[in-house]
Amino acid sequence: MRTASADLLSVRTITADGSDVYLRVTSSPVDLEIRWFRDGDLRVAGSPVLFPAGDRSRRRIGSNFRAGTTFYLGVVGSEQDWCGVVDWNVYS
Repeated sequence: MRTASADLLSVRTITADGSDVYLRVTSSPVDLEIRWFRDGDLRVAGSPVLFPAGDRSRRRIGSNFRAGTTFYLGVVGSEQDWCGVVDWNVYS
């Protein structure tokens, strides 16, 4: 498993075939909807996942990724200041 709490919107690479991506929003003044996008092809993306303001639950935002997939996270709608922790290459 790989974990990051900085540069949450950076491009990341899946190295563990069939693994999942999780996100926990640790601070946000408003509800957020976040989804993953495949780097280089915006037509390939996950469904938006709602993160209510104040809820610090860890949520799966994508599953069963192929090794070598590059992805990044994006906020649906207007960008807000928020913090969180993203985990990828997770088997759950």
